[in-house]
Amino acid sequence: MSKFDNINIPDNLDEITKKAINRGKNHKRKIRYRKIAVASLVVISIGTVGIMNTSLADSIPIISKISQYFNDNIKSLYKSDKEDFEETGTDFDLTAEDKGIELTLDSISIDENYLVIFYTVESDEKISHLVDMNKYKSADQVSPLLDAYKDGENITPFGLVEHEATYISDNKLKGMRKIDMSETTIENNQKIEIRTDEIFGKKGDWSISVNVDKSKAIENTRVYNINKDFVVNNKYYDEETKKEVKVKHEITVEKVIISPLANKIIIKEKPVKVSNSWYATLDTNFVLFDEKGNMLDVLDKGGFMSTSEASKSIEFLGADEDIKSITLVPISDYTNVKNHLLEPQSMDNLPIKLEVSDYGKIVIENFEITDKEVKYTYSKEGIVPFYPTIFFYDEDGNKVDISSTVEESIDRHTGRYTVTRKLYKDNDMEKIRSIKKVSAFSDDSLKVFYEYKVKIDL
Repeated sequence: MSKFDNINIPDNLDEITKKAINRGKNHKRKIRYRKIAVASLVVISIGTVGIMNTSLADSIPIISKISQYFNDNIKSLYKSDKEDFEETGTDFDLTAEDKGIELTLDSISIDENYLVIFYTVESDEKISHLVDMNKYKSADQVSPLLDAYKDGENITPFGLVEHEATYISDNKLKGMRKIDMSETTIENNQKIEIRTDEIFGKKGDWSISVNVDKSKAIENTRVYNINKDFVVNNKYYDEETKKEVKVKHEITVEKVIISPLANKIIIKEKPVKVSNSWYATLDTNFVLFDEKGNMLDVLDKGGFMSTSEASKSIEFLGADEDIKSITLVPISDYTNVKNHLLEPQSMDNLPIKLEVSDYGKIVIENFEITDKEVKYTYSKEGIVPFYPTIFFYDEDGNKVDISSTVEESIDRHTGRYTVTRKLYKDNDMEKIRSIKKVSAFSDDSLKVFYEYKVKIDL
């Protein structure tokens, strides 16, 4: 299989060339220190055959494979992270082939928190001939599950691994896989292996070894090895007994990592047996603040739990390498109180604020409806430790139900969330286009226990 069997020439070549030239002028200095391995740059001249001006050629940057991925996947949920991926990334051109399917490692971005793999999969056969496209419609669903190995040991953590993919042609897709590395040590220039034993339902052996370059992330990375024990008290409502339960969580804060791709706090604890059916853990039942009192938005990315041990690698937003301390404040749905629905507000008056608890608001900044999706962007004010559900209404206050899949992306630089509701075909589009107001539940049961806070000095 040749890499040049399918070369897509964009219709808007002139516009792309102009943008490339502008990027070359603006970012020439930045490109010099990136280790980007690219075999060649093909320049296509329409209408005239001649020698290209060398100064012009020097000013056109070679498009990294990470940039190319986001050009191909224009709806990526990680587009706000593109520059961070490029700053910590190295391009490769390493391929493994088996069973008529070729896996190419395009690029790797890495810091102390994440290993991000960009790859291409191409098959001799059409992908639709290998998988049930009625069952697995999206590229995300048919993309291979790539694992990372160090010294022969699988270092892909148990739990959530973020990934996405997009179709390039009938035979090809490009994908991205983001693996948590916060509890694994990978040295700079250490050899790792990217491996999978199944692609498009075919069993085989696709394995690529590569030396990772972490040097680009080191300058802007801070690793605080805390290794301290803390007691965090909390209160919960036990649905079984219908009573308040006080729980003393004995946790170990192992480390805090501030790095280009994420900020993480790694916490381990022994679950507390509350009843025969309930072992309580602190989990993400807390909010974080820096030494200036700014809230550090906590994201739940999964973790490992058994009856004897719980380990969480918890990402948070809003910190940089100058942070001096972190204060952890426990929260809980403490009382058995029913939430109430807020008065619907008109989207003619954007931005609008919805008070989703006594402690915080969400601010809806943008809202749009197309034939295929309903999309809105919101930010947070105060403490909003969950993903709010938005309800839709027409001008007269009649509720409009939406049948859809839900995708949510986060801009880690601005703290803004973008929710995309991809509409199913059974929706009444006339009703959806009639949406004029929005509302949300106010969580009256949320409690923030400042009296139980603990401070973690960095």
